[in-house]
Amino acid sequence: MNPETTESTAPKETKPEATATVNTENIEDKINTEKLDLDPTLKTKIISIRSLVTSKEAGAIIGKGGKNVKEVRDATGVKAAVSPVVEGVNERILTVTGTLDTIPRAYALFAKYLIENSNLQANNNKHHNGKPHVITRTPIHLLVSHLLLGSIIGKSGENIKEIQDTSKAYIIASKDMLPQSTERVIEVIGNAESIHVATYYIIVSILRDIEKATNNILFKPAKKYNISEFLNISSHYSSQKNANATSLSDKNVMAAKLDGIVSNVSNPKADANSQPLTFKVPANFVGCTIGRKGSKIAEIRKISGTKISISPLTDENKEERTFTIIGTEENKEKALSLIYELLLEEKEKLAKKEAKEAAAAATQSQETKASN
Repeated sequence: MNPETTESTAPKETKPEATATVNTENIEDKINTEKLDLDPTLKTKIISIRSLVTSKEAGAIIGKGGKNVKEVRDATGVKAAVSPVVEGVNERILTVTGTLDTIPRAYALFAKYLIENSNLQANNNKHHNGKPHVITRTPIHLLVSHLLLGSIIGKSGENIKEIQDTSKAYIIASKDMLPQSTERVIEVIGNAESIHVATYYIIVSILRDIEKATNNILFKPAKKYNISEFLNISSHYSSQKNANATSLSDKNVMAAKLDGIVSNVSNPKADANSQPLTFKVPANFVGCTIGRKGSKIAEIRKISGTKISISPLTDENKEERTFTIIGTEENKEKALSLIYELLLEEKEKLAKKEAKEAAAAATQSQETKASN
């Protein structure tokens, strides 16, 4: 599982200097290796986790003069290297070798560098109200033996759904194996923290059945392969219905949970790619989909590859706003699912707040009766 890799220097347009740190306060609440039900020898087993990166991403990961990758090695203790450039090929392989604890930390730091690189002025020319959008999430593309995919997904998708619920990352697996290999791609989309947690539990699943990967044939980028779709799996997720291509965001389930919030969803099936998808959302829910300085809606546009507009509030209609999504059928469905996720989180957040307020009111009422 340890392919030979070499390190190279980064392109000149990579990210500015940064310190290799990720906020671990919330992560520690979600993972605890000591309490994990896993053979003790597997918790400290040295393994390699590979991922597919573009040449541009490789530049951000390596850093000027190898600065970034060195910082990650020093901060986590992993071995990390990017495969050499192949002429005419945009893809390279990042290999991180370490333990269950150290590999996820390394990938979180690499995700941080990728996010910072996306927010450089030269790379981020989209604006909201005159200010640059702030990108807070990035995709990473883990390479996993197809024989291990079932262990990661779990029965009826239960394990991968639990990983998403815990990490708050969006995770989807490719339907097909990469050319001339037995590896598939698992796309993980999130911020550095969610990628840390998601990668941790994906590795836990791998370790439980690691003997299955003994005859894994590793993918090697080559000019003769066109694998661009493997770097944007989420745009194709709606056509992936089998267990080996499981989306963790079931749009129909979320739509049922959002009944009474999302309304008038309209997407004509005739020539669907040329027709916009529209739906209405109560005005008080729209903010959670836009985010600070438009950061969340910018992420959804970037991840889904769609154009999204939201109608302004008017004197005639102050109660709800209309979303309009333009793109291919697959991309529109992806954008809709990501928006549904944010709306569902907001609904659950408000429900908890209301329950807390009701409990406080009941307690106060009981105290008032007791004092009388």
